[in-house]
Amino acid sequence: MDKLFIIFILICTFASLTHAFCVFGKWHIIVKSDMPDNDVIVHVKSGDEDRGIHSIPFNGTFDWSFCDSFLRRALYFADFSCGSKTQSLHLFDDPIAKICYVQKPGTQHCYWSVRPDGFFVSHRPDGDWVHLAFWR
Repeated sequence: MDKLFIIFILICTFASLTHAFCVFGKWHIIVKSDMPDNDVIVHVKSGDEDRGIHSIPFNGTFDWSFCDSFLRRALYFADFSCGSKTQSLHLFDDPIAKICYVQKPGTQHCYWSVRPDGFFVSHRPDGDWVHLAFWR
């Protein structure tokens, strides 16, 4: 019985350390509203978690971080609305990771800019924007 308890403690400790230190890398996703007339409403989800519904004012941001997996299977998707405009799209998947990835140690960043003419993503907060979607 004592051995099972020790094994259980070791497994819990390893799982906790793996999550805290992000063995396979960490991503930080930042969504910025560049919509001057209305707040952007965004509902972000993945297969196993709901990041909730958030109202982002002009020049405001919503962000979160997560640990990457060995096979890079993370997927985050979102529903956006702003006034009468709507859109649903992936905020993080393998193709977006390839746009945002920078060959450097530490946390990887993926910046989103929500604008009147659509949705843009970059590995930098101030440039190299890739237009990925228009509003509907």
